[in-house]
Amino acid sequence: MVELHVLEALDALMWLRSGDQVAERFGISPATTSRHRHRCLQVFGLSMERRHGEWQLIGPQELLLLERQVHQMARWKGRRPLRLEATYWSAPLLQSPPLEHWMLGLSNIVGVPRNFELLEQYIVDAWLAGLPDCPGPDHPELVTIPVTRMPVFFVVGEGHPLLKRSSLTIEDIAEFPSLALPEKAYPLVEQALKSMGLWNDGVRMTRYCRDRWEGKAERELVVGYGTALSLAVSGESLQPLPLRLPFESGDALVLRRRFLQHPRLLSLLASLHTRMAPVVQAHGDVRFDSDFLQRIGA
Repeated sequence: MVELHVLEALDALMWLRSGDQVAERFGISPATTSRHRHRCLQVFGLSMERRHGEWQLIGPQELLLLERQVHQMARWKGRRPLRLEATYWSAPLLQSPPLEHWMLGLSNIVGVPRNFELLEQYIVDAWLAGLPDCPGPDHPELVTIPVTRMPVFFVVGEGHPLLKRSSLTIEDIAEFPSLALPEKAYPLVEQALKSMGLWNDGVRMTRYCRDRWEGKAERELVVGYGTALSLAVSGESLQPLPLRLPFESGDALVLRRRFLQHPRLLSLLASLHTRMAPVVQAHGDVRFDSDFLQRIGA
């Protein structure tokens, strides 16, 4: 019903949030983006508004979703770059040099709901997510491919009283406020930490901001969380406590099950292995998932 480049402008805005970012990645001017957006909204009988900083469409979207499926197939066939979202700690490994066939998003979305929306609405083609909050094996359309595994540490700022204790228990850590994101941002992590009396100092953050996350742990007597990769990217001044959380994190690629054997997916998996291998070698507590290694024949 609309051409590739017309719907591309609308969905790029939905994905990247601003005309400036659309222009930077897609080369579409703000004026053209606006013109194409209005045409799409008129064709599909929709309107749009911002909610909590994200663009949302209003109205029945069945026809639009069917059109997006066609356009997604065109991307997988090479007519346009595929679209990849990622975590803030994995993005630096993917940016330089750019991935072949893939365009990387802003990599700053906090929580799983918005990422799920982008995947389920055919706006984004794959998401390099953080474990454990990923679709399970019973999801009807999405599949999760774990790539790396790594422990999660409690972290605090320099001079925190917990650093002076010779031994630590969860009860000791629960004496202090601990960082928390909005409800259901990461449901499995939230449930695990709340069961231990943690996850109680809320941060209203839907897009990653270092000052409001790691920075808060640095400035206040607040306990945070980190992995080898997240600390390497943005938490160098935070101090890990000698106590790990009772679950692992890591990177996992999430995409539609129908593309599981696509050559461009296999190429992406090989690229992830190549780019993450130096990190795995440098950090003894970061390892590749065994099923991932088997999948790529490594």
